[in-house]
Amino acid sequence: MPVLDVNGQVIYYDLIGSGVPALILHGWLEVGQDHLPLAEQLVANGYSVILPDLPGYGKSVPPKRTYPTDFYKRDAAIMGEFLAALLAIFGARNAHIFGFSDGGEVALLLGVEYAHLCRSVTAWGALGAFDQSACEHSQRASFPTTWVTDEMIAKHPDQDVVGWVQQWVDAFCAMIAEGGDLTLSRADQLSAPLLLMLGEEDRLNPPALGRRFVEKAAERRGVLRQFRTFPNVGHAIHEQAPNAFYSAVLEFLAKVDSAQP
Repeated sequence: MPVLDVNGQVIYYDLIGSGVPALILHGWLEVGQDHLPLAEQLVANGYSVILPDLPGYGKSVPPKRTYPTDFYKRDAAIMGEFLAALLAIFGARNAHIFGFSDGGEVALLLGVEYAHLCRSVTAWGALGAFDQSACEHSQRASFPTTWVTDEMIAKHPDQDVVGWVQQWVDAFCAMIAEGGDLTLSRADQLSAPLLLMLGEEDRLNPPALGRRFVEKAAERRGVLRQFRTFPNVGHAIHEQAPNAFYSAVLEFLAKVDSAQP
């Protein structure tokens, strides 16, 4: 079982394919294998794909999952060190970074705080900053917790997955009360090419706010920035509009790789 210890946090990962490295960061209550369809698309196009379970999820234990107010920044710090260690093993300079939802927020943080490791950043279902309406939406959408399925629970053995819901909402709303800015104010520090994608029906991540992030990132001139929206699609673009999603991703990667050695 491939694992790395990152300052006391075990990180489990799968590695498939060969070529330029690509790291995929999963969303809340997921594990790395949930994004195997995207990984397979990337492998078919010549990439080596790293599929980790984020800290405390799935097989990335001990320690078990917690949700302090700064959990996004904590996860980014751990995954940044994980990526640096793995790239050193591979003898690679950087990797394409992908992230969905919570993993998307971590991907944007990596793009700012570990810019030297990022060949590009692709995020979907993420914004870089949230306001009070996002807290209120998360509270309405999360309770009651009948949407938490047995399949979700089974992915994280011996952990209180249902209890995670209240913990996540409390931490998310506390983060918003402190200002809610994860990466928006520093988006112009993101030196890698960026693709940000949102479904037009995503209630937690309004496309207008996503456009705001990309416009801030575009203040760093001469770097590729793309913003894509998908009509009649909600949060999980990769599941609700897979063909359009894969097409957007592969088109973006082709542009990035044609411009970089």
